[in-house]
Amino acid sequence: MVSISDFIKVPKIDSCKHLSSGMRYDSFVRWAGFIIPNFQERLLEDVGGAEDLEFRKEIFSYINLRAGTPHDVFLLFCHSISESVTENVKVLNGTVNVDLLSNLNNPSDFIDAIKNSCEKYADKITVRPYLGLNSDVEKNINLATMLLESGIFAGIELYGTAFAEKPEKFLTIFKTARKLNIESRIGSLGLRNFADRASIWEIVQNLQPNVILNPNIVVKKDNLLIFKDGKILPEVINFLKSNNIRTEFSPAPFLSKQNSDEKIRVIREFAEQGLDFKLCSEDMLFLNKSLSEFAADLCNAGIFSKEEIVKIISN
Repeated sequence: MVSISDFIKVPKIDSCKHLSSGMRYDSFVRWAGFIIPNFQERLLEDVGGAEDLEFRKEIFSYINLRAGTPHDVFLLFCHSISESVTENVKVLNGTVNVDLLSNLNNPSDFIDAIKNSCEKYADKITVRPYLGLNSDVEKNINLATMLLESGIFAGIELYGTAFAEKPEKFLTIFKTARKLNIESRIGSLGLRNFADRASIWEIVQNLQPNVILNPNIVVKKDNLLIFKDGKILPEVINFLKSNNIRTEFSPAPFLSKQNSDEKIRVIREFAEQGLDFKLCSEDMLFLNKSLSEFAADLCNAGIFSKEEIVKIISN
């Protein structure tokens, strides 16, 4: 058994962390100034399930209401970044959600909050901001495209389900990302209700994202199966390689109540097949796992050796 401390001391790269929810619950309460009733009891009902997604939606509504000034947003981001600093993360891809703009006076306030929070810790950590866009809120598409033009973002992250239902509405913002030579990431939850892999592949090829987050979360569905008899299907390997897609894995599938063991073993297969992948913390508020804790879990579950994990999280 390895301990979490074995990985805390390793300088790490966290490839995806949402700065609106990248802190522990206690830290969130200090920022918000209030508790969330029954938070622990409602946590992790089924990661990615309907109740979990509804719970997250409720929490984000609290966050958006509480973030009434640029300084509120600045402090929110600082809580998440500082937690990464304490566990020796040296490079952080931090997603900032465009919907936090709803209570601010103008986009420049939002941009300043991002810049100031990154600069506050610049001597300890390099934060690469990604712009997060909830695809279920179409009114923010044009605003997000405009924000990308500011030049401060290293990438864009698209989540929700609407991008899978109406991918044509998001072509412009992905083209803007390619024009600016920045990364684009999509979350796999929006793809879980499709009838077959071919439909998913068509959407991915149209949007041309660089990264897919947690593709193993849909492993339980036969029609979307990417993993069978302990192996990734050859057509999945070929698709990812031919489209130069990197995958990112967070603790979410590890904590899911459905097929969690199989979903985690997929990560080993990605390594065996030479596929490009990274590990990330994603949402510490909801998943309650740091990158170091996730690394220790994978090691203690026998998925990787300590030496393998160190190499993965430090590159």
